[in-house]
Amino acid sequence: RGCACGRNLRVRWSARDLRTRRIMASRGGALRRLLVDRRAWVPSVGTPDVADAAMARAFSPNAPRRRSFRVGASGGLTPVLATGNVSLETPAFCVWGANTAVGKTLVSAGLAAAARRRALPFLYLKPVQTGFPDDSDADFVATRARAGVVPTMGPHAAVAAGFSAGTNDFVTGGTEGVAHRGTAFPVAEGGGAAAASGPPFWAHTTFAWRRATGPQAAVAEEGRFVSDEELLRSVTHHLAQFADAVGGGGFATTGLSFGSSTDVATGDISSATSPDGFALVETAGGACSPGPSGSLQCDLMRPMRLPAVLVGDGQLGGISTTIAAYEALDARGYDVAAIILADGGHGNAAALARYCESVAPPSAGASPPPVFTLPTIPPRDVSLFATMNDDSSSGNEETRYDGSEIFEWLDEGKSVFDAALAHMIKSHAFRVSSLRSAPARAKRDLWWPFTQHDLVGDVTVIDSRSGEDFGVYVPDADASRPGAVHLRFDASASWWTQGVSKESARRLHRAAAAAAGRWGHVMFPENAHDAALDASRGLLDGAGKGWAKRVFFSDNGSTAMEVAVKMAMRAWYVRRGFVRAGGDAKTSDEALPQVRVLALDGSYHGDTLGTMDMQAPSVFTGPMQTPWYKPRGLFLSPPVAQMRRGRWVVAQPPDGLCLEKCHACACDVSQPTGPGASETEVGFETREEVFDVEARSSSALAKGYREKIDAVLDAADAASAEDPDAHPPLAALVTECVLHGAGGMNLIDPLFQRVLMQRCKARGLPVVLDEVFAGIWRLGAEGAWQLLRETPDVSCYAKLLTGGLVPLAATATTEEVFDAFRGDTKAQGLLHGHSYTAYPVGCAVAAEAMRLYKDPEANPNLRLVEGKETSASSETGADAATGAFSHAPELRLRDLWDEASARDLSMLPNVKGVTVIGCVLAVELDDGGAGGYNSTATKELVSRLKRAASVQARPLGNVLYVMCAPTTSAERCAEIMAHVSREVQAAAMGDDDEAW
Repeated sequence: RGCACGRNLRVRWSARDLRTRRIMASRGGALRRLLVDRRAWVPSVGTPDVADAAMARAFSPNAPRRRSFRVGASGGLTPVLATGNVSLETPAFCVWGANTAVGKTLVSAGLAAAARRRALPFLYLKPVQTGFPDDSDADFVATRARAGVVPTMGPHAAVAAGFSAGTNDFVTGGTEGVAHRGTAFPVAEGGGAAAASGPPFWAHTTFAWRRATGPQAAVAEEGRFVSDEELLRSVTHHLAQFADAVGGGGFATTGLSFGSSTDVATGDISSATSPDGFALVETAGGACSPGPSGSLQCDLMRPMRLPAVLVGDGQLGGISTTIAAYEALDARGYDVAAIILADGGHGNAAALARYCESVAPPSAGASPPPVFTLPTIPPRDVSLFATMNDDSSSGNEETRYDGSEIFEWLDEGKSVFDAALAHMIKSHAFRVSSLRSAPARAKRDLWWPFTQHDLVGDVTVIDSRSGEDFGVYVPDADASRPGAVHLRFDASASWWTQGVSKESARRLHRAAAAAAGRWGHVMFPENAHDAALDASRGLLDGAGKGWAKRVFFSDNGSTAMEVAVKMAMRAWYVRRGFVRAGGDAKTSDEALPQVRVLALDGSYHGDTLGTMDMQAPSVFTGPMQTPWYKPRGLFLSPPVAQMRRGRWVVAQPPDGLCLEKCHACACDVSQPTGPGASETEVGFETREEVFDVEARSSSALAKGYREKIDAVLDAADAASAEDPDAHPPLAALVTECVLHGAGGMNLIDPLFQRVLMQRCKARGLPVVLDEVFAGIWRLGAEGAWQLLRETPDVSCYAKLLTGGLVPLAATATTEEVFDAFRGDTKAQGLLHGHSYTAYPVGCAVAAEAMRLYKDPEANPNLRLVEGKETSASSETGADAATGAFSHAPELRLRDLWDEASARDLSMLPNVKGVTVIGCVLAVELDDGGAGGYNSTATKELVSRLKRAASVQARPLGNVLYVMCAPTTSAERCAEIMAHVSREVQAAAMGDDDEAW
């Protein structure tokens, strides 16, 4: 076996070839270096099942290791071995190839040798290897770096090497009666610390297959499947083990300094001369080659976001493949620290350097990746030798390749490898320095929303995102140490926007990139493009199916609501005869009456001035925030459904339906009595019963709702008729749908909201639903209005509309509302818009997101439920004008938060109530007072979740909420809910020793 830099540079030994068996039996020295027993090995592995069990034990949270936890800067324990977490104690880089056979392993060997020249402890990790054990990149790197150590292999790779207890197998170079074993702890058990000379050196292969082919093909042929999670878990484990062993300068002569003198703006890391160690993780094949599961390696490795070293192709055509690999890594958010390639005589290095400078020009603290050029790789020096066997026939010669010229080549390129290693160490130091200084720079330069800066303590630095998780920088308790990057669940879904798991995120990224390349941005009035057409059709056939006919695009939810109210008011003017649609205006603008809206207390529609006026007085609308605030609505206090002490109950507003007593108020403050009282006092066993609005519509409570709402509307009409200036007429119902988000995650009694919509429709009031938060699957249905079985006239969508990738909002309306703006003059049209209306990138991403949510392959949470009565249009085979209904099956999300677990949570003494619906879990804590936005009852609980469970929440006063994506696995939700329950229970017991 010779050079392991690529398949075309190796002599392949066929494990099925008898002559090869004989050669290896007599010349098995190199292979025995792989297989010899070292220290305390794990139990024998001889079958795939045994190997899988060993891997599960090795990478479980309970597996033995030197240091399982680090103390976080804010106190408490944060697990460092959660899958995807990366210690910054030592530089760790991922080696990628522009293609297979470009010399990745040669470069790894050269960098390993350079690390030894600097007396650095070194780890070479090969997570996936095929053609094993004939081809072992770990053995090649250890040998060519002159480390003098025995490379190791994991239990899975040991099976590929033919290991089985008590058998004789010449392919493995084994001897009869000797049990050969692998190790899942190469740093602790592999003997690297006992290197022949120089610093510690470890080289390890984790997963391997015999056939020299793509990993996914090897799995198909040999079995022993490895999931993306297993692979990431193993890499996390080995890097953490290495950092534990060498971190703190235990083996290095000088620790890497990260003092405050580092100049982040210029990248001056003058003191970054000697880290505690250096690690390389080498991938298989090219950057976009599949891994064992079939996932592209650049995708499956993305959660760790290790900085990249790209080994380019110096041959003819190599510029194209190298740029393609660079773009693939860059588009996924990798930091490409350097490009290294062997000179092929075609000027590729210079061309690549020019390209990198053109697409990544120098900026503050950053620069294009340098291109390091190595000497031309020498051809193989092949000689003939006779095999020693009993067959004396001719043609018995075999080629032999000792690879001695590769040592010469490595020595010739020594200065290049030394320079590349120095640059990589410097880039690591700059990254750490930038992460450490980010909080101070943020406090100096930024103005955060919804934040009192004088109360800000720790600042969370987000290095990256992977699916539902942040990659956050976690400082070490020892301020002189570099810290780590941990994956932390984004429990607020980044203000309710995030919609896809990491496996599906690439679909949205590709849609954004394609639209940016095709259109960039184009103006929209009287124009059309495929992205806007696709997005509008997706919305009309999805969340607006059965009622919506037109889509108006804007940039955010608040703007969408401004547009919606303009639409509704015009529709009301037309319905009342103040404006004649389709012709000249009937009256002048001055003759049109001022109007107000009917809205709910606790609703939040955004921060623009118009939407503020549609909200009841609150901390958001007070004079300290909005001096121009003038409430333009009649605000009702809605009844709320919540799980309390194990049952869903409907809590009626204690002070009556009207927030403020209006002129000739007819609001009855008394609570419901008789049969309807049971829904408040006895409640329901399940949430499904709460939302069975058809069955509940004949209840006494429903009758009471109708009577009270009619009385309020009658009183409002009478007041308006008497004094329209003091009491403008109601022109629309404006309400968040089902769940009040910013108002405290309050679930409006769906029966009340349905009756309210029906009574307003009966009086000709257009119904505007704010589904910015609740719509597009957030509550388990594509349109939140489906849960109410009542359609709106206008509804607004944002947040999940684009899966959380880019800003975009849409206002969907009926044709009747659209027709209200027809006329002979431009002044009669909707004179509203902004520069980025129907932004093509946003529209393309929205169209793809809406497809993704309904794709069973991408979203395992979909289920088909029996349809119930829903207002329908003629498109569904029913006549909307006659009030016909559709009973077609409907898509829903399965329950992501277990209702039984929520019931247990609601029984805790410090819990006032629990709400679980769709992607939302909300726990209202009893703070002993009135609660609300200014309560600090959840502060310590949020801190404990961050430290103990790596869950980052942003509460609403005394309400702790956790939000997943529509595509989040139920298993992940169960795990998070268990963490929440445990921490809430711990908070309830406090210092009560008897309770514990």
